Amino acid sequence: MKVETKTQMYEGAPWCLGRYDSFEINKPKLITLLGHDYVIWKDEEGNLNALDNICPHAGANLAEGGYILEFKGKSCLACPYHGNKVQFLGDGKVIVEGNLSSQAIQQVLPLQVIDGLVWTYGLHWKESEGKLVSEPIEPLLPIPDYSNVPFLTQSHSQLHLNKLNHIYFHSESVNCNILQPIWNLHDGEHFAGTHRDTFLTKEIKIDNLVQNENKISWQLTQYKRNDRDAKRNQNNLLLEDVMVQCLNSFLPSLTVATLDFKGQLVVGVVSMYPESPEKTNVSLNSYLDFEFAWWQKLLNIPEKANKFRDRFIFEDVSILNNLYATFNKKITLKNDTPAELAMNYLENWDR
Repeated sequence: MKVETKTQMYEGAPWCLGRYDSFEINKPKLITLLGHDYVIWKDEEGNLNALDNICPHAGANLAEGGYILEFKGKSCLACPYHGNKVQFLGDGKVIVEGNLSSQAIQQVLPLQVIDGLVWTYGLHWKESEGKLVSEPIEPLLPIPDYSNVPFLTQSHSQLHLNKLNHIYFHSESVNCNILQPIWNLHDGEHFAGTHRDTFLTKEIKIDNLVQNENKISWQLTQYKRNDRDAKRNQNNLLLEDVMVQCLNSFLPSLTVATLDFKGQLVVGVVSMYPESPEKTNVSLNSYLDFEFAWWQKLLNIPEKANKFRDRFIFEDVSILNNLYATFNKKITLKNDTPAELAMNYLENWDR
């Protein structure tokens, strides 16, 4: 990993900010992307709005304590500092003491909702004549189309997340540059190291590795440990002796992992975006193509599965929060190839 890549935030890539359903109606939420803060809220009509989070009157944090009011039948965001004196519509127009501006004053963050996921390319901010101004970012990559990724079950010809059962969500900021979680996602070997006592992995194998520009696909086979400690582990019943995951990454923002578990489809969607050069938001959403049976619920299988996912996330976050950003790489493992392909692609981002 090169020292100069630490500050790279890959402008021009599409970033997934989360599931549309994860944004609650009339509850403003703070999002930090590419070094700038935005406030996002969903109105009662279901529209998702995103604006520059800095109030242009006195610099208030709009997401911190901001609340939703109504102006002539439209939802608007009230400034937490001066309440109903300063309000914002989703198109960037501002209501000052009951008077609506004729044009947008507050910068709008453009959003797109595709298959239940919220995407944006962000904005480029710079200082001009003592003022902070923004400009659009030219897209360098399309929003990922994961509908035709290869997976193992025969019951699905295409993958549509909106048609699956969403069962799990976790989002967390980690203290590292975005390259480090990208390496982690493509490092199959860490399933036998970092997750040794969660996935109970003895060894792994990588097959069918293919790269097409920013898309990397491969199969990760995990062989389960069979020692005494593994047999006593509470995760033992949740894991098969041999598990094959199909991983499809769309650099630098999205990885879709599909698993055939006893003939049923399990999907994990890992998304990330750079909050700043040294901080990355990483999210995991999990989906199933089936409903849990009554006896599975009686045995608390859904809760146990989610505790398993919680542990998995905790282990990765703990590692990522404690990695050194720069180092002299002197060791290569035989299963480093997917991660090295990802790093090589991103090293040439600006060329």
